[in-house]
Amino acid sequence: MVFAWCSFNRNFRCKSPAFAKPFPVVRQFKTNHSNNMSKYGDIQYLIDRPEPSEIFLRARHMAGVQLQEQFSANNDKTVNSSYDGFKWIKAELTYPSFDNLTFAYKNSIFSVVIELIDDKGSSMTRQQKDRLLKACEENNLIPCTFRLKFREKTDNFLGKLIGNKDQLDYELTPLEQGWNLYDVKTNQKVNPLNIASNEKTRMSKWELSNFAIQIVRNDLEKEGNEVLSFCDLPEVNPQIWFKNKKGETGWVIVKHIKNDNDLDYREWVGLEDRSPQLKPFDGYFASVQFYSIKTDSTSDLFRGDAMTVNYKGLERIYVS
Repeated sequence: MVFAWCSFNRNFRCKSPAFAKPFPVVRQFKTNHSNNMSKYGDIQYLIDRPEPSEIFLRARHMAGVQLQEQFSANNDKTVNSSYDGFKWIKAELTYPSFDNLTFAYKNSIFSVVIELIDDKGSSMTRQQKDRLLKACEENNLIPCTFRLKFREKTDNFLGKLIGNKDQLDYELTPLEQGWNLYDVKTNQKVNPLNIASNEKTRMSKWELSNFAIQIVRNDLEKEGNEVLSFCDLPEVNPQIWFKNKKGETGWVIVKHIKNDNDLDYREWVGLEDRSPQLKPFDGYFASVQFYSIKTDSTSDLFRGDAMTVNYKGLERIYVS
């Protein structure tokens, strides 16, 4: 039994281990055709993870640093305790994902997508916008974009001529200083200080999945393993890829449970048969249970509440 607070307080890291190497993940896709349903609930598809572009990584880093500066400045001025202030929920880069950064203030959670703007328009596609809005509606998040102007340089001939690798062929500039956040629904500026709420808010399925994965990741790293990749979408499996101290790669199914008997690891035995790409690697199952000290419950879990964590470690479900 581990005692923990249901909040996260990490500084922004510009380079994330979450995107270190491409490994297969399986997405559960809902269908109305019962003949296609597996014992795992839904049809599962492999998703190939693209490598992020240099421009995107640079833009995301700039956004993270600028937001971190706002966190630090305002946490010093307006926060009564460390649990009321600004904190990262997800500073790491994961795939697949509906957003690029996630942070909390009071009992509100802001889901941020990096948006590049040039003379031709915006980098944010309709599909990306719809995916963000759907996820935010389902999980009670505030959908935002962090906007940067993108401009290709036309006067970089000298830099190329002398082989200056540090001289970029483009410029990225945040649209504004300060928060530089825009509501995806209304296109209005977002100031978290003005709209964040202290209203009692139940944790969503995505938040509980994210929290459970963080518990398992932290334990893996504490034991000397290297986390190679992770995904916090509840419908995507496996959630974690890691390398143990022997250099062997493995995958982990991580599930939040309400009761000890809610989700037996044996239900996931055989996943590798459905997804042959998993077979070269050992597979594990990890169940994580949260217990609210305030509500004395494993089901009534609210943002900001103190909780105990029941996590018993990995259970092997497949040997390669």
